[in-house]
Amino acid sequence: MTGGSEVRIRVHATLRTGLLGAMGLFVVAYMGGLLLRGVGWGPVADGWLTPVVDNWLGLLTDWVPAAVCWLAVSRVGFRRWEIPLAAAAVTFFAAGDTYYVVMVAGGESLPFPSLGDAVYLSFYPLMLAALAVAVRHHVRGQASSVWLDSVVGSLGAASVLAVLLNPVLASALTGSPSLATVVAVAYPMSDVLLVATVAGIAALVGMRRGSRWGLLISGLMIFAGADVVYALQVTANTYVVGAPLEAGWAFGLGLVALWVDGGAQRDESGVVETIVATNATRPVVSAVATAAGLGVLVMGTRAHLSTLAVVLAAVTLLAVAVRTQMSFHQLARMAALRHQSAITDELTGLPNRRALYAEARVRLVEPHRRSHTLLMLDLDKFKEVNDALGHHAGDQLLVQLGARLGECLRPDDVLARLGGDEFAVLLQDAGHDEAAAVAVKLCAATSEPFHLEDIEVHSAVSIGIAVFPDDGPDLSALLRKADIAMYKAKKSGNGHHVYTDADETDSAARLILVDELRTVLLVDELRTAPATS
Repeated sequence: MTGGSEVRIRVHATLRTGLLGAMGLFVVAYMGGLLLRGVGWGPVADGWLTPVVDNWLGLLTDWVPAAVCWLAVSRVGFRRWEIPLAAAAVTFFAAGDTYYVVMVAGGESLPFPSLGDAVYLSFYPLMLAALAVAVRHHVRGQASSVWLDSVVGSLGAASVLAVLLNPVLASALTGSPSLATVVAVAYPMSDVLLVATVAGIAALVGMRRGSRWGLLISGLMIFAGADVVYALQVTANTYVVGAPLEAGWAFGLGLVALWVDGGAQRDESGVVETIVATNATRPVVSAVATAAGLGVLVMGTRAHLSTLAVVLAAVTLLAVAVRTQMSFHQLARMAALRHQSAITDELTGLPNRRALYAEARVRLVEPHRRSHTLLMLDLDKFKEVNDALGHHAGDQLLVQLGARLGECLRPDDVLARLGGDEFAVLLQDAGHDEAAAVAVKLCAATSEPFHLEDIEVHSAVSIGIAVFPDDGPDLSALLRKADIAMYKAKKSGNGHHVYTDADETDSAARLILVDELRTVLLVDELRTAPATS
């Protein structure tokens, strides 16, 4: 970093600190002066301090936030368009105030509309453009439901504000259409758009602690609130120059300037701030918007409301209905996914043991009309593959095996992975002969080499076959019989074996032998046979 850059950075930092401090000081002083005038303190109420508060402090609370914004622009340039757009909006509002003060101080009566109105109204499209750019810049990958929540919040806020501004709109629309009518309507409509947009952003980002978006949302809401109260007071001929209400604009602009400054700080430090919709905020937004829409429509049955308010309330409820329907679809989809994950093997994507039992409960209920056959498959030497090539290669082998087995079956047959290297096939309308033919086909398919990480691996399966209803009345019995037959197939090396009653005897004898050997080992009765000469 060069010496000139360091000096420039220090100057910017000094200016920033000074402007932020001055902005806070002037806003507090202005608010204090307005409050003292409100309680009738002499020097401010009608003394020599009145022009200081109304003119100088009032204008400083406009122009110092503008200076803060333009200093931010000088630091980041036009990389972030929301910063110069917001700076321009604040500047136009300050220029409008300056025009008004200069004209009033000169003793001239302002026509309506005047140049000042054009300058004032420029604040709204510039600020709306800044908000649009800011949201577009920071939002990444939000779901359509999130955007719909934002729209619902916007419509609900706009419908309520349209009710509040009903007297203003009615007064503005009185008489024949003219430029004055257009300008008079433009003010409340601009506030409706501004509040709707800010409410939508609030629904989108929430009000998280430490988020600079809270400054923007609060600032613009306070600014718009001051606008609304001012419009209502002017319509009712109750507005008084120098009322505490005027502090609302100063405070709102100050918060907007802080938001702009924070954006420049984050840009300089390289911090990427992405809007992430908060789940805690979104249900509240829908509930409040629903209540607002219903309230406006109910009020419309008892009092005369503007067409705008009624239409906005109706569209709000329509958007809430669409959002609710979308939520139901999302819940149904999530439930289906959870159910699918509960009955699907995670590795191979095949049905799991639970799914096989569920399917068997449906199919194994007509013993006199249909016969079904269960094939139980065990991959030979699978442990050796895991030990030699690793579990990742073993997983690849199981995935390829599942795909091959599925290609050999009919659409109505069920292929499931029971766990480990064990698979099961439930054949529809198949007896001993059909099952044996399928077993031969499966053995042939698995005899082809598997390609695992550029290595050819040869393997085979052992298949045990049990037939429903001859070998058992339910899946549990068939699995036990097929497991016995699979052991016989593995022991004989024939590839497959169909269960017979004799297999049960052999299995029982094997279990008895194992138990006897265990007992012998426990009591140390196993002796080495003497050598014969």
